[in-house]
Amino acid sequence: MSEQMIDYSKYKLGIKKKSKLGSKEDVAKMAAPKLVQILYNILHIGPRLILRSVYMVMRANIVTRILSALVLVIFDTISLIRKRISFKQFCINVTLALMLLIGGTTGWYAGESIAGILFENVVIGIIVSIIFAGLFGFALGAITEKIFKRFVKDDAAHMLEICNDVFCELAQKYSLTPEQAETACTTITIDASTIRNMYATKDKASYAKTLIEPRLSVIGNSSKKQEE
Repeated sequence: MSEQMIDYSKYKLGIKKKSKLGSKEDVAKMAAPKLVQILYNILHIGPRLILRSVYMVMRANIVTRILSALVLVIFDTISLIRKRISFKQFCINVTLALMLLIGGTTGWYAGESIAGILFENVVIGIIVSIIFAGLFGFALGAITEKIFKRFVKDDAAHMLEICNDVFCELAQKYSLTPEQAETACTTITIDASTIRNMYATKDKASYAKTLIEPRLSVIGNSSKKQEE
């Protein structure tokens, strides 16, 4: 099969990264110690601290979500100033953080209301509120992210487009077989940090080439040696 017959454009590089909503893990880490302490008080200290504990967990939940959203905005602002993300990406990130905050807070109060109607147990009420907060926050964030992906090309999509154009050129240069091209796509690592570094460079195509060519060179040269 001649190299001209191979359509390398169908082999696409992808981003190996966490979701933009990975900050949910940070929220969980911040809230978990407080929840453990509160549950310990409920189970071991007695009913006198139950109401206080419930108040504290409700307050802590909202506070940690607000702080988490603010932290995300601060980091994105720094990245914008350092020109590691575009203004469009900054707006997307801030909107997603806001949706996570709104969804989580709404879910918390919705869970609290439902639990108050269906259950009289304080511990079950807290658990239901936490579950609803997670579900609402995730759902609203996921919907918002899908809308953005459909109508707006973010930094990741733009940088991947450049990477895939470079990949096609280099695959043609090294005369990769379809199997080799597919293998290369799965072994070339592009993550969120790579995207930010690439965006910050003036010559993005050259950056993509330094990232992709070493891997394609190894694959292409190894194939030639086997043929010899």
